[in-house]
Parts: sequence; structure tokens; C-alpha cells
Amino acid sequence: MISRATAALVLLLSLGLLTPGTGSAEPLSGIYYGVDEAAGASIQIKPAEDGYDGTFFDARGNSQAFKGDRLEGDVAEAVLDMDERTVLMRAVPLPFGIQVTLVPFDEGGRLLTDAARVLYFVRRDLELPQPGPDFVAAPRDDRGRISANAFLASYEFWDGTGVRNGYLSLPERVRTLIRLFPAVQLDVIWKLCLAPDADQALALALRGQGVSCAEVIDGMAAAQRRGTFNDYKREVARQKEVLRTVVRCADRYPEAREKCDEASRALSAQAVSMETAATILSRYR
Repeated sequence: MISRATAALVLLLSLGLLTPGTGSAEPLSGIYYGVDEAAGASIQIKPAEDGYDGTFFDARGNSQAFKGDRLEGDVAEAVLDMDERTVLMRAVPLPFGIQVTLVPFDEGGRLLTDAARVLYFVRRDLELPQPGPDFVAAPRDDRGRISANAFLASYEFWDGTGVRNGYLSLPERVRTLIRLFPAVQLDVIWKLCLAPDADQALALALRGQGVSCAEVIDGMAAAQRRGTFNDYKREVARQKEVLRTVVRCADRYPEAREKCDEASRALSAQAVSMETAATILSRYR
């Protein structure tokens, strides 16, 4: 089992460490808390007329206000005093928070890029999941096979390349089964849209779903802005729980007969549902 902080970081990675200007991340505004190396630290930031106003709180409780310049792609850049050194802070917006790069200056005012640190912060109002006991590492390529249960238990914590490899490694009958649960299908599509070189996987995942990657990425950003994103993730979790029970029963995992019967009825209902990834997205964007 990995730690909650590491799970949060992996979740950020699974959404893609996007470059500025991609349009898939929210503007820098709000309160963000640090994960992994940045645990205990936080950043409060908001747009200002001439850039950004913010406060950086370190893990020891010290704080310093800053005024940041706004660079292309809604990137914030400011100079801070940290650990008795002057550092350049660059904050890049991500779908779930901020990637913060800290680069110290030497005594002559030159940036010491070899000493740079990269930290990650997530929005305080988002609920982060934790991996369960069936979690497996992401496949390194798409030439093998992965079980449906392992994929469903793990894809949320993989980076985009892992999701692409895992999705392509699934048997077609499993990909068809996932399509019957459109909230889960949308979640997979979102991660594939943020993955590099995912054209083949996206051609399969987007089929019949009525959405494009641009619509999915913009819709997820809108859901975070409206405060409906956590509701969406809860619907994904509910559908995924049923779907995992369906595949575990089909693969003869030890499950109670009553639970399998209930999952079978739910599957029948999903099979005649008119819902798609597009209708799920429309509810939350």
C-alpha cells in the first residue's frame, strides 16, 4: 500500500504534468496544499490586476506574501526568500492543482538550475482517492494482457502512458463491458486525452460516446470550477464498484451469490441505458 501523499502525487501524474497553455488546467486561484516532498506546506493565490497576489506557507508554519508576474499560460512567477536563500518560484497550473518549481539564486544573482526542486500542490477542496489492495503497477507497454479487475482497481493512479498501455492490453470484451458504465468510460477517456501518443486507445474509447477530447478536458475544468467535480468522482466510484463486482463474479473471484445477482441486475439496467460519456459530462460541466 502506498501512502496517501504518494497516492495524491501519482494521481496528479495520471492527469498529466501539462505544459503551460494547454488549456486543460484551472487558473491559479484558491488554496492548495502540498503532497509528498511538499507535505505540510500550502499556497494561497489569486489573480490580481498586474499578475498574482499570494502567500506561501512552509511546513514549519512560516509564511511570506508575494506578488507574482503572470506569464503565458497563466503561469505565476515570483521571487521568495526560503531557507536563507533567494529563490525563483514558478507555479504552473495543473488540472488538480499546481506544479511549483523552486530555483535558487547564487550570490551573483545567477539561477542555479541544477539545484532546482519540483513540488506538487493540490486544491484543498478536492477529495483524493487511495489505492486499494488490488492495485497493480502500470504496464510498461501494451503488448501484454491485464485483468479487468486489476485495470479498474489501478488505472486511476497511473500516469497517462500507463492508462493507455493498460486500456490497449484489455481484451475487447472488457472494453465493451466498460462502455456500459459511462461514468467509468468518461473517466478513462479523460485520462487518455491527457496521455501522449494515445490515438489508438482514444479511437477505441471515444467510439459512440459523443464527445471529443477538447470537450472532455474543458468539461472537467468546468466541473472543478462549479464545484461539481467531487460529485462526478463519486458517480464514477459507484459505477466502478458495480463494474468490478460484475467482472469479479464473471472471473470466479470469491463473491457472495447475492452480491453477484445484484451486480447482474445492475448490468442489465446499464445495457439498456441510453447514457454515454457525453450525457454524464453534461450533468457536471
